[in-house]
Amino acid sequence: MDLTDLVRTSLGAPEAEIAEQRVEPIHHPTGMLSTAGLSRVRGTTTTGRTWSFVVKSIHSVKHWPGLDTVPKELQDDFIAGFPWRTDVDAYLADEPLPEGLRLPRLYHLDDLGDDRLVAWMEDVDACAKPWDLDRYRTAARLLGELAASRPAAPGTNLGLHAVYQGPTLHLFIPTLADPATWRHPLLPGPDDPLRADLLTVAEYFPALLAGLDRLPFTRCHGDASPANLLVPMDGSAEFVAIDWSWGCPTGIGFDLGQLLVGQSHDGVTEPEDLPAIHETILTAYSDAIGTDASFGYIGALLVRSLFTAIPVERLGEDPTPELADLFRKRIGLARFAVELFTRHVRPHLA
Repeated sequence: MDLTDLVRTSLGAPEAEIAEQRVEPIHHPTGMLSTAGLSRVRGTTTTGRTWSFVVKSIHSVKHWPGLDTVPKELQDDFIAGFPWRTDVDAYLADEPLPEGLRLPRLYHLDDLGDDRLVAWMEDVDACAKPWDLDRYRTAARLLGELAASRPAAPGTNLGLHAVYQGPTLHLFIPTLADPATWRHPLLPGPDDPLRADLLTVAEYFPALLAGLDRLPFTRCHGDASPANLLVPMDGSAEFVAIDWSWGCPTGIGFDLGQLLVGQSHDGVTEPEDLPAIHETILTAYSDAIGTDASFGYIGALLVRSLFTAIPVERLGEDPTPELADLFRKRIGLARFAVELFTRHVRPHLA
């Protein structure tokens, strides 16, 4: 790969020459099992023009440093089934998208062998303004149009079953069932109703998964949080959709879960703002797809995100004011998710 050629292509300047270049690491969550590295390679040309690429290194989870945490007898199936290259495959396929949604430009893909890839992609100049309800509404509408355009054969939501049968059942439920966990100063105490509510919802998960498997299936983005729906400053689209994931068909409504919880996970959304966001995105998505998507949306949200709403993996950190504020918001998210279960899901499972 010739970096000069990539710069010339990205700038549309066949005579461009690189004057200086630098590499800047980009923070990414440690839970991204197939992401080996993320960085920004940028610089200037001899004529003073700036250029920049996002460089994403991905690999099969057989290279994941935490593979030993998966039981030996499950590792082969885990490696075979994990959709480590879904994001890159979405860029290579370049399927039609609803008007207003586009992919980042993929300039080059290095195949390093042994299930390791390095993608050189457009560095989108994105608007940093906070999301308002209009932006949530537009995103949900486009996600509904995306789902409507990509129907899939009915089946089993393999990803949700794997989440439940793996970390939820064996790690998160036991941790949050333990009264000792709730005695931590960042949590509201073992007698708080939230602990009992979470365990009640967990009892319904097998029936909930069976109900989700009966929904119409579609292909989806898979991780449609606001952080992955960039608003380009050049006006080339409403959103540039990055970090496609999941890799298997899902029931309608699936993408709304990450749209709701994404900024709560990032510590941005106040709990009291969640009801308005919920109503806005559910209405816009359901109108776009032509049917009520509430069961698929809320059901998938519960299985995927309810037991990770409270970041128990951070209980060992110093309880700073910033961490306390994050826990406040994430606990508020968990309470709201339980409320959604009570109102929208439990009546269908009685």
